[in-house]
Order: sequence, then C-alpha cells, then structure tokens
Amino acid sequence: MRKPATYLSGGLTREKEGIQLQEAFNRVLRITAAIVASLFICAAVVEWARNAYAPFNGFVNYAGIPRLRAFLYLMAMFNILLIRYIVMRIYIAPGANDFETIVKRLSRAGIASMLVSGLPCLYGLLLFLLAGDPVDFYLLFGLSAIYGMIYFPRYKSWVSLAEENANRE
Repeated sequence: MRKPATYLSGGLTREKEGIQLQEAFNRVLRITAAIVASLFICAAVVEWARNAYAPFNGFVNYAGIPRLRAFLYLMAMFNILLIRYIVMRIYIAPGANDFETIVKRLSRAGIASMLVSGLPCLYGLLLFLLAGDPVDFYLLFGLSAIYGMIYFPRYKSWVSLAEENANRE
C-alpha cells in the first residue's frame, strides 16, 4: 500500500515538508485574520466616535492638520514600496537555504506584508481622531483593504517559491 504523499505544484516532495509548509501557512493565515479584524475594529472606533460625540470635529484643533494629512497620504502611497522592500529583504537575507529557513522566510514576509498593509488604516484613524473627517479614515481604510488583497498570503505562491528555492540547491 502506498503512503499518501503531498504533491506540490510540479513535483513530489516529502510528506513532512508539505505538512510543515501547510502548518506555517495556517499560522500566517491566523495572524492575517487578526490583522484584518483590527482594521474593522478601527472602523468600529470611528463609527462609535461619530455617534458618541455627534457632531464629531476631532479632539485637536491644530493648524498643521492639512500638512499632516498630506504627509500621511503620501506615506500611505509609499507603503506599497515599503512592503516590496521589506519582503525582498526577508527573501534575500543571508543564511542557509534549507527548507525550514525558506518556510520561516515565507512566514515572516507574509506577516510583515500584512502588517505594513494595515498602516494606512491607522493613518486614517489618526487623522479622523485629530480632525474629525471620516472621509480620511475610509479612504485610507480602502487603501489598506486593497493592499491587503494584493499581499494576502496564497498557498500556491508559497509552494512555488518553496519548490523554486529547493531546486536551486
């Protein structure tokens, strides 16, 4: 009787490596779910503040809000470059190229990309709490959602990257 094997996209690998990759991927998915939940918690905070302090005009009357707003919007736009930089630095980090290291790098890159994807939402929450304009929050919340969709961890890409790195050895 044959042992069940884990087929990755193109070749047969050891069952242990397939299970290890799947477990790491599931851990990253749980962390990603927590990050996505935090975005919706921020939205709940915005709606609570709008209702509890109606009309909500922000907690600070600061003349430099327009400059801060422009800066945070630019930071939100540059987050996509930051994500790509962080992920590439994780992938090309010095060290061994064994399977465990590859899985750790994939996990770190997945978590880091999702964390940085959520930063625009935090920028929006900060602007909302300072200035009181919900449009700032929802625009940056939408940008975080778009970044999250782009960089959401996908098992097929993990498998192909793990196989690609395994074939280099």
